[in-house]
Amino acid sequence: MEYRFKADEWNSLTPAERVRRCRLLATEAQSLADNAPPGLGQKYKTIADQWLDLAREIEQHNNRDKP
Repeated sequence: MEYRFKADEWNSLTPAERVRRCRLLATEAQSLADNAPPGLGQKYKTIADQWLDLAREIEQHNNRDKP
C-alpha cells in the first residue's frame, strides 16, 4: 500500500472509493495500535478512529446529496 497522502489522487476518487481508502487506513492504524509498544498504542488507535470518522462523514455527506 502506498502510504503517502496525495491530494490530487484523493480528489479524483469517488466518494465510495474515499470511504474504502479511509477504512483501509483505519485498519492499518488499528493493526499498528494492536502491536505498538506501551504509550504508542492509543495514539495509533486515535488515528484509526479518525479515519473511521472521516469515512462515516463522507458517507453521510454523499447520502445527503442523493435525491
